[in-house]
Amino acid sequence: MDHFKEFRKNLAYHFSELLNYPFAKPHWVYISLSHNCTYHCRMCEVVKILKGYELPTEIVKKSLDSISGWGWGPVVLFTGGEPFLRKDIFELIEHSVRRNLKTEVVSNGSLVTQELARKIMQSGLNNLAVSLDGAKESTHDNVREKGSFEKAIGAIKMLVQEKRKIGHGPQISVWTTIMKENVTELFDIALLAKGLGVECLVYHPVIVAQEDMQNTSPDAPFWINRGSLNLLKEQIGRIIGYKKRHGMISFLHDPYLWLRYFEGGLTKKDWKCNPFVFINIGPDGEVRSCGSGFGNVKAMGLDECLDTKDAFSARESMKSCQKSCLQTCWAHPGSDHLIDIVTSFVGDLKRDKKSSRKGDLKKAIELLSEYQQVLKTYA
Repeated sequence: MDHFKEFRKNLAYHFSELLNYPFAKPHWVYISLSHNCTYHCRMCEVVKILKGYELPTEIVKKSLDSISGWGWGPVVLFTGGEPFLRKDIFELIEHSVRRNLKTEVVSNGSLVTQELARKIMQSGLNNLAVSLDGAKESTHDNVREKGSFEKAIGAIKMLVQEKRKIGHGPQISVWTTIMKENVTELFDIALLAKGLGVECLVYHPVIVAQEDMQNTSPDAPFWINRGSLNLLKEQIGRIIGYKKRHGMISFLHDPYLWLRYFEGGLTKKDWKCNPFVFINIGPDGEVRSCGSGFGNVKAMGLDECLDTKDAFSARESMKSCQKSCLQTCWAHPGSDHLIDIVTSFVGDLKRDKKSSRKGDLKKAIELLSEYQQVLKTYA
């Protein structure tokens, strides 16, 4: 691991947030190709938003070219809707991979055939995530559509089979939305995923409204009410224990925060957004982090979008927001506190016998001095 590179990135996010200036580039870039989908899932309203919009192929490629020029190590995630509805999806994946971008796709698995699974394994993708919201067919189908569980399981099996046959391919993941309908099955989903050969499992708490991620309501559909929080706590304990024994499950934050989230008691002391970490390019071309758009890639370059007056205003609004959405794509806790950034960096150097400590320390001191000079201009 390049410890100085991580140190530089954490500093950039820290001072970007502190001074509301884009020293850092986004780590997560979600590209919503369109909101067309094969399902009308009950807990997802995305198909009702921006109907008829679809990002043109050349606009996507142009944006990917901009992202690759950052030299930042970002993750590009093609999403939707259902990305595999796009006839040019592999052309876009190829363009992203050729630009040396870490590239991922999230899918509901409904369109995966043996041939498609083979193409996915040979595409150069880093990760392919299939949505799975129940360990039981009835649970998954209830929140999605009849037959969707069988298709998702079939997709995972074909992907695993092709990867084993070829001997390489993207990480095969499962994404699970935490909601009252599946709260008793969260641990069983881990067992099911492991048994299928899945390599990574990520849980996301359900949101009330697609257009308002900070909207939390105990009366909302799919919301885990107080009477079921003990069930959730039990499931979290079992999931943590399983991760310790078998790995596979990925946490970007303390999973016990899910309890606070559904209680409605999560505060900025528990969870803090960093408005520079994540952007989404919508099917209409609008670039957003949270709330309204602040530039359109159909009218200007992506880098220009990140530097508009509206972008600065949007980031200020995010910083002052007192609600906590707990969406994992926003978090970058390693950059929250300067003393922690430095302490972690020094500790990494001490533990890594292969690192060039003196060289990295010298570069770190020089970088800190540069930010010190920047701070003086803001004083």
